[in-house]
Amino acid sequence: MTELREDLLGLSDFAWERLRTRVEGLTDEEFSWEPMPGCWSIRDGKADGDALPPDPPPFTTISWRLNHLMDVLQAERTATWFGHQPLPDDGLPTTRTTAAAAIEGLDHAYAVWRRRLAALSQDDLDRPMGELAGRYGKDSGNTFALHILDELIHHGAEVGVVRDLYRGQQSEDPSVTALLNGDRPADLDRVRTERPSLVAEAAAAKRWDAVPPLLALGFAIDARSALGRTAVQLAAGSGELETLKLLVEAGADLTAEDPAFHATPLGWARYFDQPDAAAYLLEKGAR
Repeated sequence: MTELREDLLGLSDFAWERLRTRVEGLTDEEFSWEPMPGCWSIRDGKADGDALPPDPPPFTTISWRLNHLMDVLQAERTATWFGHQPLPDDGLPTTRTTAAAAIEGLDHAYAVWRRRLAALSQDDLDRPMGELAGRYGKDSGNTFALHILDELIHHGAEVGVVRDLYRGQQSEDPSVTALLNGDRPADLDRVRTERPSLVAEAAAAKRWDAVPPLLALGFAIDARSALGRTAVQLAAGSGELETLKLLVEAGADLTAEDPAFHATPLGWARYFDQPDAAAYLLEKGAR
C-alpha cells in the first residue's frame, strides 16, 4: 500500500511541474501586469496587503501571487508545525521584484517545502499539530500538508490564467503571422532570434502546414512550446504521420521528454493511441 506521504509528494510534484512549466519565459512586463484598477502587486520592494482586505479581495498580479507562494512554501511553519526544525540553508523568503528573481526564489522555496514534506513520518501526519499551530492546533499534520498543497495548486492555476489573459491582450507579430501563412517576412532574422520555438508553436496550434517552411527557414527543430512540448512529440501524439516523418528525417530528438509526463515522442504516440506513429517511431529506433 502506498504511504500517505508518497501520495502527498506525488500530488505536490505534479502541481509544481505544472506551475514551473507555466512560468517559463515569463517577462517582467507580464510579471507586473495589472489587468484592472486596484490590483495588489509588488511595489517599492513590498507586497500590497492588509490584515483585513477589501471585500471582495483585490485582483492580484503574477508578481504578488509568486511572492505569496514563496512565503507559503518556505515559511518556518512548514517545518515547525510538523514538529521539525528548519535547516540553516533554508533561509526565509525575500520579496522578489523581477520575473527571473521570482522564479529563482520559487525554485528554492519549492525545494525547501519538498524536502520538508519528504522528511515527514506517518506519525507527523497523523498527530494534532498542537499549541504552536494556534487555532489549528487540533488539526492533523496531514490537514496542514493538504492546505499547503491547495495553496500551491490554486495560486499556480491563477498564475496560468493571468498569463493566458495577458497573451490574449497582445497582438500577434505581423511577421509571425506571415511565417505561419507560408510567407517570408523581411525581418526573418529578428523573428528567428525572438521566437526560436516557432516550429513547436505551430505544431501546438496544429498548423501542420506551417512546419515544413519554418524548418526550411532555419527555425529550431527541438525548441519547445509554452508547455514544454517539442514539435515531434506533438506530431506523434496527434498522429500527423507526414509531419512526424519530416521532423524525424530532419533530425528531431526522439529521446526528448516533456516536463509534465516525462514522455518521449513514442510515449506520446502510445498514450494518444496513434499506432501508425508508434510503429514508425519504433522503426526509427525510438524508445
